[in-house]
Amino acid sequence: MTQAAPRPATTRPPRGRRATALVFAVTCGAQFSVIIDDTVVAMALPSIRADLDFKLASLAWVVDAYMLLFGCFLVLGGRCADLFGRRRVFLAGLTVFTLASLAGGAATSAEVLIAARAVQGLGAAFLSPAALSILVNAFTQAGERRRALGVWGGLTGISGVTGVLLGGIITDLISWRWVFFVNIPIGVLLFVLALRPALADRDTPGSRVRLDTSGAVLLTGGLLLLVHSVISTESRSWTSLATVAGLAGAAGLLALFALREIKGSDPLIRLSIFRNRPVVLANAMVLLAASGLYGIFFFLTQYMQVIQGWSPLRAGLSWAPFGITMAVFSGLAIQLLPRLGARALSAGGLTVASIGLGLLLRTTTDGGYAGQVLPTLLLCAAGFGLAFVPLVVAAVSGVGRSDAGAASGILNSGQQIGGAVGLAVLASLASSRLSSETATGTAPPDALLSSYHTAFLTGTLLTAAAALLALALPPLRTEFDPETTQGV
Repeated sequence: MTQAAPRPATTRPPRGRRATALVFAVTCGAQFSVIIDDTVVAMALPSIRADLDFKLASLAWVVDAYMLLFGCFLVLGGRCADLFGRRRVFLAGLTVFTLASLAGGAATSAEVLIAARAVQGLGAAFLSPAALSILVNAFTQAGERRRALGVWGGLTGISGVTGVLLGGIITDLISWRWVFFVNIPIGVLLFVLALRPALADRDTPGSRVRLDTSGAVLLTGGLLLLVHSVISTESRSWTSLATVAGLAGAAGLLALFALREIKGSDPLIRLSIFRNRPVVLANAMVLLAASGLYGIFFFLTQYMQVIQGWSPLRAGLSWAPFGITMAVFSGLAIQLLPRLGARALSAGGLTVASIGLGLLLRTTTDGGYAGQVLPTLLLCAAGFGLAFVPLVVAAVSGVGRSDAGAASGILNSGQQIGGAVGLAVLASLASSRLSSETATGTAPPDALLSSYHTAFLTGTLLTAAAALLALALPPLRTEFDPETTQGV
């Protein structure tokens, strides 16, 4: 198998504290921005629908267009970071993401906004894995790298809930357009900081770089068709010809991708990565857990605004305890990882999150925040905070330097695709339950609540399945070894 020429060894001295702090701030700032955009529009959707004359069915694409392109192109983005240079791909992705944010905020039609969200997702797909690859290669000491990756893992949930919180505040106090415009000054600042020498690649790509474009087309095509087919079950049955043909076509494209990667030279993904048990398990768990997490963001915010009648501002502020609690428990997970290990932390955390999700089955049409919503927010925040840190560590454990970007792309892709597919499944089941309840004469508020309960139960089961998978993880109890991600 022909591969890119190996990167020459470097004798450069380690980065100083100021330089590593800059790397940490820029990469985590970029990740914070792209994850926020998964959820920041949730509170703005009613205003967007009114201003741009969206049909109710097409409104979901404001969320789905971003998640689909983000998830489906992440692996390609990670591989490009490995082959063409981490900072170069970081800057390109940041530029696309920022310009698409400008287009989204200025959109005057539904079609333009959906297109802008899709391009935003494409930029994020190149920006996020390049940022993680820069971070992994900047921290060479075991303790420093463990703490940096721990904070990165904690950003997953913290950024998501921050998006919900900021979306409510911005929509109520300014305009939904600033949900997108806020990315512009942040993007410009990150671009300028990324030009500093501290973020320059400390090694160079091989001279014989070739990108597996056919593999990229098969992978992204298969994932797009898979997610689109699942999302479309909101308006057609799972047994319809279009759904079955779409799922079969997606399976065929992904099978061809696997065959191409096995037989082709310069593969997009070296399938040997999946011989690493922690990598496989961590990605499967992230895919399942993301379904539950994004289900909370979507359906619980709908419960707050549609059934309880809260304003976007009040609904957004109600998520503050979630963000604070998740930050605390993510930091706690960083400290506990060397003592308790990845298996115990992830299994325990996901179990707690499952219990929190299950409590949503107690919600009523006239229930209060303190008694019915707050316990779920606290338990889910604590559980996901404890779980995501060891999952990020496990997902890059044992991966060589040349594949760091691809591994991070696979991890983030699992999160986005899991969230998109999981949300689509939950929405389809909820829609079916709503139709059934309405047909039997159930009052509209009760029928809607029943449909939400169906989504909450499904999310609980998916998160519980992730907790069971955690029992198969190795402990990874010792200080994180930099050789396991940096390569020999």
